[in-house]
Amino acid sequence: MKQLMLKRGKEDKYLRGYPLVEKDDIFDMPNTDEGELVALVDSGKRFIATAYYGEQNKGIGWVLSLESTEKIDHQFFVDLFTTAKNEREYYDRVNGINAYRIFNAEGDGIGGLTIDNYDGHLLIQWYSVGIYRLKDRLLPAIKEVFEYKSIFEKRRFKGMETASDFVDGKAPGFPYVIEENHLFYNIDLDDGPMTGIFLDQKDVRKKLRDHYSQDKDVLNLFSYTGAFSVAASANANSTTSVDLANRARSLTEANFGLNTVDLNNNHIFIMDVFDYFKYALRHGLSYDVVVVDPPSFARNKKKTFSVQKDYPELIEGSLELLNEQGTLILSTNSSAFPQKAFKKMINQTLDALDVDYTILDVMGLPKDFKSHPHYKPSKYLKVVFVQING
Repeated sequence: MKQLMLKRGKEDKYLRGYPLVEKDDIFDMPNTDEGELVALVDSGKRFIATAYYGEQNKGIGWVLSLESTEKIDHQFFVDLFTTAKNEREYYDRVNGINAYRIFNAEGDGIGGLTIDNYDGHLLIQWYSVGIYRLKDRLLPAIKEVFEYKSIFEKRRFKGMETASDFVDGKAPGFPYVIEENHLFYNIDLDDGPMTGIFLDQKDVRKKLRDHYSQDKDVLNLFSYTGAFSVAASANANSTTSVDLANRARSLTEANFGLNTVDLNNNHIFIMDVFDYFKYALRHGLSYDVVVVDPPSFARNKKKTFSVQKDYPELIEGSLELLNEQGTLILSTNSSAFPQKAFKKMINQTLDALDVDYTILDVMGLPKDFKSHPHYKPSKYLKVVFVQING
């Protein structure tokens, strides 16, 4: 096994459990193939960890084991997948939900790999060429541990367009329907980078439905397939979904249809969010709850959106449409925006606007999205519920 020597003093962070191998920590980087197993060693050639080489985001690979005698073989992966499966037994027992994450990358022990269960249809996502080259070792273990109707995969390699493929089993017709908290959503596992729903927001949608939407007028920005709107519509007076993508209308209407929701009180606008702010002001529209869940980065013909740069403008625009005692549900999935920094930005933005407010709830990832205790970016989802007083 090839050895990667760490710079003096860098070994401690890996011994403490840091999972991402960073290029700047390597003393002399030898030529290494994507997917190759390597040993991290200190300056005295003492073993630190076994990792695989795979360029992803800011790293060049992920630690697999801190045990020098551990074999990275079929049984190693079977054991990891079995542990992950057992930790999610709750979702097998609970009624009203049949879609959840069954393996979450570094949180479950293999950075760069996630597996989602959509009512028995599994979606494997590979986030680097390196992890994909381990497919022949990983796939047999996946098949051994997890029951499935079919398996699909998405290759989400850095600098390349996402590609989807059927892998095994009996493929369903698309779209097909999954259940989440007794509501229903259309899913397509073979449609570019998306599937039709973001499973990491399941608990937030439930919170919106059960605690924040009763008899309220709800505005859902960056609405995609309208999942937040569907959840809110169970108790809300009305919902309004806003998204720039033309297909958002048909996808949202289809999800409303699955849940027998009356479209008369649930409105859809295909429009840039910042243009909608102006439109709503011109037409005297206002809301009791505004859900703000933007992508980390987006580009259209008019402008480039960055969540770290432009989020304050989203808050300001939302406030102009908010009724007295209204609630902002502010969300970001940017791993480059830590929770402390996200909350600081919210506080600074509201303080600068001289707004009296109360933070009611702060939420993160659901328990099926297991995070890594020594790698803060794995806790990427931050959701802050803010009540505007007066």
